[in-house]
Amino acid sequence: MNIVVIGAGGIGAYYGMILHEVGCNITFVARGENLKYLKENKMKMTHPNYVIEDKINTLSIEELVQKNPEDYDAVIIATKAMSTESISKSLSSWVKGSSFIPYYISLQNGVENEDIMEEYYSKDYVIGGLTRLIVSHTISIGHVHCSGEVQTLIGALNHTDKNAKFLDELNTILAKTQTTTFICEDIRLELWNKLIINNGVNAICALLEERTRPLLTDEKTSKIIYGLMSETALAAKAVGVEISQEGVDKMFELIKGFENLKPSMYIDRENNRPLELEEICGVVVKNCEKQGLDAPYTRTISTVLEFQYERKRKSNG
Repeated sequence: MNIVVIGAGGIGAYYGMILHEVGCNITFVARGENLKYLKENKMKMTHPNYVIEDKINTLSIEELVQKNPEDYDAVIIATKAMSTESISKSLSSWVKGSSFIPYYISLQNGVENEDIMEEYYSKDYVIGGLTRLIVSHTISIGHVHCSGEVQTLIGALNHTDKNAKFLDELNTILAKTQTTTFICEDIRLELWNKLIINNGVNAICALLEERTRPLLTDEKTSKIIYGLMSETALAAKAVGVEISQEGVDKMFELIKGFENLKPSMYIDRENNRPLELEEICGVVVKNCEKQGLDAPYTRTISTVLEFQYERKRKSNG
C-alpha cells in the first residue's frame, strides 16, 4: 500500500516507520528543519521492544501536490489539529479532477478534524482514527522515541462497502506490526471517549508541569480531573454523542491504569510550541455552551494555562 504520512513528529513517525517495516511504500510530508533533515538522513524510531531506522522519501506539502494523487492509496494526517484546515485545503486542490481519491485518515487529537476534512472532500473517503496507550515524542531531529502498548482505532464516518474493504485491507497490514487495531462502527463515539481522557489530563498537567500519576493519585487534583472528564461527556451531547456517567467512570479508571504519562500539551509547553487548547478544551466549553451549560473546570484550567503560557512566551520574546 502506498501511504503518505503528513507530520513526521511523534505519532506520524511511529506509524510511518512501522508501516514501512511491513512493506508499505511510505512518503513523509514535513516542513522546516525536519523536512531539510529527512531529505538527507534516516528517520529513527525507537521503542523499548524494537528500533526501526531507515531513509524515507520526504516531501513538502507543496511538493506532494505536484505528484499524481492516483499513485497513493491513503493519506494519514498526524499533525497538530490546528493544521487540519490548511492541510485539507491543499489536499482538496491536489485531488481536484482526479479519477481516484486516496483515503484520508486522521490520527490527531480532537473531535472536529473529520468534520473539517469532510468540508473539502467526499465523506466516503474520510476515516476517523485515534491512538491509545502510546507515549511518543521527538528526542532530537529525526529521532522519535515511543513506549507503551499501542492500540489503533479506525472507522469510517460514512459507511460504504468500498471503505469497509479499504479498512479491512489496512487492518490486515497493521496486524503485521507491533500494534493492536480495532475497526469501529462508531468512531465518533471513540473520538469523544479519547477527548474525555485528553481534556481530563492534558491541560492540567501542562499547567502544573506534572505527569499524570501524581495528579490522579492525589485526592484533590483527582477530583478536578474527574470534573474535567465529566464536562467532556456533557459536551458530547451537543453533537448527538451519548456518554453516560458510567462511561466517564470507565475512562477515569482506564487513565489511572496507564503508565505515568507526560501528556502532549505538557511536552509542547516545555518546547515552547503552540498548545492544542482550542481543539481539546475549547471544544468542550463551546459544546456545553450550545446546551446552555457552563464547563467551569475546563474553562478555569484552560484559561489559566493560556494566560500563564502566553505571558511567559511574550516575556521570552
